[in-house]
Amino acid sequence: MPFPIPAEPLATRGAALDAALAALDALAELGETVEDEWTYVTALAEAGRARVRAAAGPDRAAQLPPDRGLAIATVCEEAARITDPHRAIDWLSTLPAVAELALGTPTGPGSAPATRAGA
Repeated sequence: MPFPIPAEPLATRGAALDAALAALDALAELGETVEDEWTYVTALAEAGRARVRAAAGPDRAAQLPPDRGLAIATVCEEAARITDPHRAIDWLSTLPAVAELALGTPTGPGSAPATRAGA
């Protein structure tokens, strides 16, 4: 079965940040149902929120290229499908990593992700 594409990419860094934080909150809530993992889940969620906020940068109104906005929308939709608490815990580190890649370095509207010298 093909993976459904979100209807609309997220247009701004602020919209992407809001979607990613909401997805992280939902994953953390589900992951916290595993009693023995509560402390780990809480710490992982806090770290993930910090990573996503840093990647989004301070200019919430900055536009995202459609492919990057679509990447964030897609990862958030995939996270919303998770029903297993242990898988949710795994995704508390996966989602921020994908969001960081999609958001790139926030140096200005539509800026490309940073690359290594010589790459």
